[in-house]
Amino acid sequence: MWQGIGPRLGVAALLVAGATAADDDDSESNGTAELLAVAIPALVVAVVMWIIFFLARRKFPNVYAPKANWMRNAFETVQLPEGLAFIKGVFDVPEEDVIDKVGADGAVFLRVFKLGLQLFAVCSVVACGLIAVNASGENNLDGLIGLSMANIDDGSPLLWGPVVGMWIISLIAYYTLWKNYNEVLAITQEYKSSRMRSYAVVVRNLPEELRGDTQLRDYFKDLYDDTHDAIAARDIGKLVKKVAEYTKVTLDLEKTRIAWEKAQADPKKKKKGKEPARPTVRRMSSSNPTAGLQKMDKIEFLETKQAKLRGEIEALREDEEAKKPSTAGFVTFKSIATANAAAQTLQALVPGTVEVAVAPEPREIFWPGVTMTPLKRTAGSNTVTLLKIPLIWGYIIAILFISSLQNLDSLTSNPGLGWLEFINDLPEAIRGIIQGLIPVILLAVLMAVLPMILRIFAKKSGCISESEIQAYVFGTHYTYQVVFVFFLTMLASAIFDSLNVVLGDPTQIFSILGQTVPGAGNFFIAYVLLQGLGKFPSEIARVVPLILQTFFLRSVAIDTERMKILEPGMIDYGKLLPQQLVIYLIVLAYSVLHPIISFFGVIYFGIGYITWKHQMLNVYTNLCESGGTNWHRIFKFIMVGVVISQATLIGVVAVKLGVTMGPFLLPLPLISYLFFSHFDKLYAKTVSSKMVAREVARKTDKTIPEPTASELERLLLSFKQPELVYDLDDILYHSTVRCKTSACLAQPPPKETWVLHPDHETAYADAGPGVPGKESKAGAPSRPSSGATAQVQTSVL
Repeated sequence: MWQGIGPRLGVAALLVAGATAADDDDSESNGTAELLAVAIPALVVAVVMWIIFFLARRKFPNVYAPKANWMRNAFETVQLPEGLAFIKGVFDVPEEDVIDKVGADGAVFLRVFKLGLQLFAVCSVVACGLIAVNASGENNLDGLIGLSMANIDDGSPLLWGPVVGMWIISLIAYYTLWKNYNEVLAITQEYKSSRMRSYAVVVRNLPEELRGDTQLRDYFKDLYDDTHDAIAARDIGKLVKKVAEYTKVTLDLEKTRIAWEKAQADPKKKKKGKEPARPTVRRMSSSNPTAGLQKMDKIEFLETKQAKLRGEIEALREDEEAKKPSTAGFVTFKSIATANAAAQTLQALVPGTVEVAVAPEPREIFWPGVTMTPLKRTAGSNTVTLLKIPLIWGYIIAILFISSLQNLDSLTSNPGLGWLEFINDLPEAIRGIIQGLIPVILLAVLMAVLPMILRIFAKKSGCISESEIQAYVFGTHYTYQVVFVFFLTMLASAIFDSLNVVLGDPTQIFSILGQTVPGAGNFFIAYVLLQGLGKFPSEIARVVPLILQTFFLRSVAIDTERMKILEPGMIDYGKLLPQQLVIYLIVLAYSVLHPIISFFGVIYFGIGYITWKHQMLNVYTNLCESGGTNWHRIFKFIMVGVVISQATLIGVVAVKLGVTMGPFLLPLPLISYLFFSHFDKLYAKTVSSKMVAREVARKTDKTIPEPTASELERLLLSFKQPELVYDLDDILYHSTVRCKTSACLAQPPPKETWVLHPDHETAYADAGPGVPGKESKAGAPSRPSSGATAQVQTSVL
């Protein structure tokens, strides 16, 4: 729930401190003062955060290892050593344990940090030679910028150094990616074949004659002898709204009752012999509407409204007209091989109908996307495509505006912007706020809002599961981050720093770019350092959850609200992966232009690996598991960074008149393309799909017991929409627990096993895995494990 809040605040504070310190330095800017202004406060905050973590992690296990108590038997945590031995303990945890406890997606996410650590550690060795070459350049620049290519004069023979360096770094990148790709390929294939045993498929775009349980089952039985049964997803929009309203009323009623009980037990009022007044509410009387608002007993009012909604919900559940079959459904099979064959085969003669895919885990299904009609899905997708245009341009304009605020001197000295000269007369403190604080706040808000917008786009486009939503956000968010964080920042730095020169003589733009593009590495070095020393220590310290649980938890009266405070939080790969891959792009792009950045890349990925390995093992839980299908896209985006770094160097060498050296760089983008194409053609479909090869599926069917009829029935019922299944008496439990599926929610555990008590010594939950043979009142299975060692389909069986 609190994932990312602390880190954002920490980085924002450090940026302000860095900007303020840099503004106070009257010396000529060469990058050194700015880096120190950022590094010193960042290092101080990092040390403080790590101290908080080391001192508090054993005393507050619900903050630093909440998985151990949240689902008592469903999640295993890893005990790590105290003090500095903690770092070695993190590295000593084998990848097999990560896969067992977190899943293949978690292992792939951590592999991103491990790969970065390996790659940039070797690049740092190359950087030592490149720094020596740049430092001996003819431009005689001082400070940090003197270690970049900006110090090499146009046409200098020293340009051979960056050319050779790029060849070495490219070869290192190819080897590291090849090695890691083959290792991850083995992990994902083994994981899918042994742990993701899918016996079900999701079917979309059903024609009218196949919309129904019986029709869908008979259709697939004619095609596949191993078909077990089918269930149609229902269009229950009205029921969903009523259940949401019922949940809100029930929560309000619970709060009111607790407040009333507290008032009755108040010792001060008992001493005075006063009877506390019952809570009231003003509402329109249903029996006499003309009387206007009338004071009513709030508890009686809410109880009446709750009873009325319960009756309406029960009626809607029984009304067939209110739950008509939609254009989608789920089909279960008796064997994994048959389910995989159905997902890979064209079923219907009419194009665009009866589209089949491997069913997502029941706990991660996004039901509005499942029941969305093809027409609405197409309209939503087209609308989203159109909305992306103003979104992109809006962000470009906003970021250019923010960049201009950080260069007030360049703006006010421009003759065309003379009306801004009043800014020069403002007090220095106010100018510092305009240049330092306001841009940081605006940029932080823009970057925080972007993933939220993209999630809305994903849902409107017809995604049917959390995995699909995260995959959509991942790809789009990375593209926007590349444009906004890398290209726009780099060009804005060059433009605003030399605005007057460019306006006076536009032909100078190329020579300016040759000087300022390598020089912009100063900003990116500070950015990478801030992310590594500001974001990760703030993440592992979990200051916000620590404050909430220490000072506010005891004052929360509602059990479900306590659960929300103590909830570990879910890992959102769609938001996290682009942030790491943009750092890859930045460090790769400047590994030759400003080679010292490689050292900061090692710091970033090293601290990130330690932080997120601990967080994934002990803090956050998984809402979905795709079996590592993100890996090929990660590989593709890293290769994008390699190509951009090569193309950027080609451009800089060309601008610096490296006529002899430039042609030696031209083969590199072609080699990168061929390298990527090799993996793309051979492995893209294998890695990016949840399906397994038929020979693997057949082998798995032979080595495991065949599922019984009752087990398959339980699996089928797990794909029933939760609003049709769960007990209204436990509605607050359903509204709190994240895995909202019929399998998880049909039969909650006894209340005393999941209520979170005010002393929060232990956060109780049910025992975890579904108990075979134990059926709920509505006929749905008991809750399966939320652990990552198997898909819900497997755990139900």
